[in-house]
Amino acid sequence: MRSFTTLRNSAWGIVQQVIVCVLSLFSRRVMLETIGQQGVGLNALLTSIISLLSLAELGIGTAIVFHMYGPIARNDKLHIARLMHCYKMVYRVIALAILLIGVCILPFMKWIVRDVSYSNAYVMLIFILFLVQTTSSYFFTYKRSMLIADQKQYVIAIFDLIYKVATIIGGIVVLKMTGELAYYLILLIIGTVLNNMLISKYVDKQYPYINEMKERLPGEELRSIFRDVKNIFVGKLSGVITTSTDNILITAFVGTIQTGLFSNYTIIFNTLVSVTKQLSGGMRGSVGNLIAVEQPEHVKVVLERMLFMMLLIASFCAGCLTGLVDRFITLAFGDGLLIGRTAVYILILNLYIMTLDIPISSMVAAAGMFRYDKWISIAGTVMNLIVSVIFGKMYGMAGILAGTAVTYVVQFSFKLIIFYEKYLKQNGVRIFVKIGLFTLTTVLECMVIAFLCGQVHVINAYVSFLICAGISALLPVVIGSLLFCRTKEFQYTLAIIKTICKKLFCRNSNELA
Repeated sequence: MRSFTTLRNSAWGIVQQVIVCVLSLFSRRVMLETIGQQGVGLNALLTSIISLLSLAELGIGTAIVFHMYGPIARNDKLHIARLMHCYKMVYRVIALAILLIGVCILPFMKWIVRDVSYSNAYVMLIFILFLVQTTSSYFFTYKRSMLIADQKQYVIAIFDLIYKVATIIGGIVVLKMTGELAYYLILLIIGTVLNNMLISKYVDKQYPYINEMKERLPGEELRSIFRDVKNIFVGKLSGVITTSTDNILITAFVGTIQTGLFSNYTIIFNTLVSVTKQLSGGMRGSVGNLIAVEQPEHVKVVLERMLFMMLLIASFCAGCLTGLVDRFITLAFGDGLLIGRTAVYILILNLYIMTLDIPISSMVAAAGMFRYDKWISIAGTVMNLIVSVIFGKMYGMAGILAGTAVTYVVQFSFKLIIFYEKYLKQNGVRIFVKIGLFTLTTVLECMVIAFLCGQVHVINAYVSFLICAGISALLPVVIGSLLFCRTKEFQYTLAIIKTICKKLFCRNSNELA
């Protein structure tokens, strides 16, 4: 049942991301044509600042979802209602806090945003619109936690898909008609509010008891939640520093125009990250249920299966990006918009590690190991800032991204060690050896792909892209299948794929009959 739920949640999430990705590429092209590289760079920079402000959330959502796994498994409606009431009150305070902090930042906009032709008043207006969009979501977003904890992430994916398709298409129309970023953001605000209201109504209908019971949480449990929140906050801070400071540091050391070029790549990489994170979101409730009811030995088996699946996905993505990403940028957005190849390879490494981190992070969170995660996050963040600043001054964009890579490697390694030693009570050397061998294989695959695609010299850019796509996609699949076909994890993955295909075939046959 957990496997089916995870697959359903993940499948809907992936469908959402694929559709949104295709539409976002058209949207980005329109943004470049209407508001230019400066406008795109401004949008990327202010998005990063808003992400930093969102630290006010403090990890409340993660803590409460963790505390909901047990009550949902026991169908303890009173306890669930108490948690949701707590969540609601806290998030209203958070919305107000983000709004106040954002207003305090407004006078400093002229020093934060440089090298642009926009007036300071216009930059402040755009920032205010970003701020309104973010704070408005906090009045409704707590309802999503109920669906996540109840293993119904697919419902959120369906609502979000409709919202994103509507706002992307509407955004393209608005940009074409007005050429104004401000009108585009107003459309996003309206869409965000409507989407969250619809999800809220759906949750109210499915779980009416969360509004009927108004009792508060006992003091001791509330204190326990906030102890977890303190530990989760550090991890959240680390994640935001790692992902959001790249744009800010690139702007500071290289310039706003380069931030715009970088953002063209991040729309592709972030889409792939979002797709893989849908797997994390899809498995989140299932992993929580697994930790709550199963023994550590079975948890270990499931973790190693999940890691192997992520390795296959990461290897495939790395190969495709190696051979295709620069060609795709040129085809989608135009000539003269490429960044350095070294920076591209570091971005690929970051995506690879982030993909591998999905199952272990899910396990650590579901096991409530927030105290250990706090110190892991601190170590990664310190190294990120040191490496990014020093190397950023020396090597520009590539040096900044290298700091991010160091963070991901450190945090992934320590999470794996801690989970094996503290929860599974086992040595994790064997799994590190497996990951190392698979990673070495991926590196060799990418080297071969880069060489072969470098030999493709076809006048027609689209034909060249298709040839490289075939090379980049087939090589990781063929090599991975040949090398790992005898492993238990590969056999399990193959069985899952066969089961899915069988269900789809049987369903289609029944419909035709």
